[in-house]
Amino acid sequence: MDEGSLNFEFLGMENQSSIFTRVNGWASQSGAVNLGQGFPDHAPPALLLDAVKETLQENYYQYVPSFGLMGLRNQISAIWNEDFGLNLDPESQITVTAGATQALHDAISSLVQTGDEVVLIDPAYDSYAPVVQQAGAIPIRIPMEFSLATGFYLNWDRIRKAISSKTKLWIINNPHNPTGYCLHDNDYKEIDQLMDANPGLHLLGDEVYAYLVFENKFRSFLDFENWNERVLVVHSFGKTYHCTGWKLGYAAGSSTWNQKLRSFHEYNVFCVNSLMQRSFEIFLPKDTIRNKIAHFYLEQRNFLLSLLDGKPFGFLPVQGTYFQWIELSSFRCESNDIELAKEWALKGGCAMIPFSPFMEKSPKDAPILMRLCFAKSQEKMTHGLNNLFQYLGI
Repeated sequence: MDEGSLNFEFLGMENQSSIFTRVNGWASQSGAVNLGQGFPDHAPPALLLDAVKETLQENYYQYVPSFGLMGLRNQISAIWNEDFGLNLDPESQITVTAGATQALHDAISSLVQTGDEVVLIDPAYDSYAPVVQQAGAIPIRIPMEFSLATGFYLNWDRIRKAISSKTKLWIINNPHNPTGYCLHDNDYKEIDQLMDANPGLHLLGDEVYAYLVFENKFRSFLDFENWNERVLVVHSFGKTYHCTGWKLGYAAGSSTWNQKLRSFHEYNVFCVNSLMQRSFEIFLPKDTIRNKIAHFYLEQRNFLLSLLDGKPFGFLPVQGTYFQWIELSSFRCESNDIELAKEWALKGGCAMIPFSPFMEKSPKDAPILMRLCFAKSQEKMTHGLNNLFQYLGI
């Protein structure tokens, strides 16, 4: 293992609540400022709220087509053409879902079977592995490399060795939560080569932060023609338009895979909130926000970094998402990063998310890492970190 690589040891947390439930509970218990869970403080765009008011005057109280309002799917297709230069058939290649998490669940469940292997990149968003295991498949988790000098990066030698004839699916989160890493040109070349070399391999792209890219240029996995019938991507309106609680997203890509996904979707939620679907159908043709949101969050990121500057935390500016990692080698923790997060939430007045729940195994020799969300007001970020600085005496 190269110097600075993450070395992991099993945590054994299967029967505990999710880290988000625990951190939110600690914050509520103590009144700590919650810079942990990724929901924005900011209101949705005014034009979107106007669209909701307009929809309330229409008759959108009942069931709508299971795979999404055709008008909304047409608007999503138009966005893909305008923003990414890609043509998607709204009839067969787009399925509206109850947020990206439901899309991920049904995409995985509809593809893999008992004994199939699924490659995950650690740190991995915490909903991936449980769904893989529910389907009877086997998660193969490949840790990213980390050092303070370079931040996070992908170990392509390990990834190549992990993919075999048993590998049915590969889940890639880009931009990546919780590290803020965005794929580079070399990463795309490696993915392209691996998909070409493994005709039985499918790729599920978690692209919910597609519009939150500060460096490099976002490229969707749907942009690769040679293997596009083996690719689905999921997107979320909540991340882009500050409305995560509305739980509206979609899966796009392979018509064959979409058809399989729909067989699960239809018996899962049947259809998605009709009011929200119609509201976005009205709003999207008027939207001027999505291509400006990265600039807004870049300013938010830089503000957070200004608060951390000069403090005993290690960090490098993230390339995308609205999460910033910090490294805590200056702080001793008698047990693990979860206990440190609990202490800081209960006593330090600031809640944040530890990294180990995003991994199969927790850091053994590597520095402790935490995730902070900068989709919060600047006042809240200042208040929360000042609470922590005071508690730590820095």
